[in-house]
Amino acid sequence: MRRVSLTSRFLPVSIALAVAVAVAPAASPSQQADDVTVKGPTRDQEHGLDVYTITSPFTGRANRLDVLLPDKVEPGRKYPVLYVLPVGGEWAAKPPWGNGLAAVRRINAQNAHGLICVSMEFDTVPWYGSHATNPRIRHDQYLLKVIVPLIESRYPVGKAPADRLLIGFSKSGWGAVSLLLRHPDFFGAACSWDAPLMMKEDNLKYGSAEHFGTPAQAAPYAPANLVEKQAGQFAGKPVRLTILGYDNFGPHTESFHRLLESQAVPHRFDNSLRYKHAWESGWLAKALDLMLGSKPAK
Repeated sequence: MRRVSLTSRFLPVSIALAVAVAVAPAASPSQQADDVTVKGPTRDQEHGLDVYTITSPFTGRANRLDVLLPDKVEPGRKYPVLYVLPVGGEWAAKPPWGNGLAAVRRINAQNAHGLICVSMEFDTVPWYGSHATNPRIRHDQYLLKVIVPLIESRYPVGKAPADRLLIGFSKSGWGAVSLLLRHPDFFGAACSWDAPLMMKEDNLKYGSAEHFGTPAQAAPYAPANLVEKQAGQFAGKPVRLTILGYDNFGPHTESFHRLLESQAVPHRFDNSLRYKHAWESGWLAKALDLMLGSKPAK
C-alpha cells in the first residue's frame, strides 16, 4: 500500500479568543447551522486544554469541547487537526474506556506529529449519525457544521480535507469510518481501532438503535453498506483508511479488511495490535504512526 501524505503548506492565520461568537463559515457538505452559541475558551492549565461550551440545535443541551495544542505553536504554520471521537458522550463519568484526548496527551502526539487535537462531548451516546425524528440527535451535523467551523475560525489550521483527520475506537471507530466514507471531499483520513465495522441496520447494538431511531435511518451510515457505494472515491488513490484492532471486534476488523480488498479500496490493515478495549491500553501511538504514514503500511 502507498503511504498517504497529510502535510499542508502553512500560511499565517490569527486566533480569535472572543467569549461568545457566532461560528464563522467553512467548507461544508451543506449550509452551516444557525443558532449556535459558543462560550470560551477557558484555559485548563493542568491538562493543557482550551475548553469551550457549545449550544447548538444538533444536541439536547450545552456540551463541552476540548482543544489540545502543541506546546509551541509556530508562527505562520497551519496545522492538521486530529478529531478524537469519544466512545461515550459523557465527560464527568470517567468511563472505563478512558478519555481519548488524555490518551493523546499521554503519548505527546500533539508535539510528535504536529497536530491540533480536538474532542467533543455529547449528551447522548454518539454513533456520529442523525436520528430519524429527533432533531436534537444530529451528531454528524454537529461535527460538520459546528465543531469543524469553530476550530477553523479560531486556530491556525489547514482547511483542506487532508487537514481534517478522524480517529476513534469501538463506537467512535465505526463513526470515524462512516464519516470519511460519507464525506470523502470534507475529511482526509480516518483510523478505526477495534470497532464493530460490519454492524449494519439489521443488527443494531450498543445504543445505535436509540441513536438512529429506525433501521432505515441507520442503513446509509453503516460502513459496511458504504464501501461498495463509495469505492470509486478511493480506488487507485493514496491510502486514507487505517483499520486496526483485535480485542472485542477482531472478526469485524478482519471482515471489513476483506470487504475493502474486494472493492479495491486502499487501506492500512493490522489486527495484531492486541490491546485491551480502552483508549490508554497501548494501541494509540502505533495507530497514529500507521495512520500518518510514520511506519510502513501492511
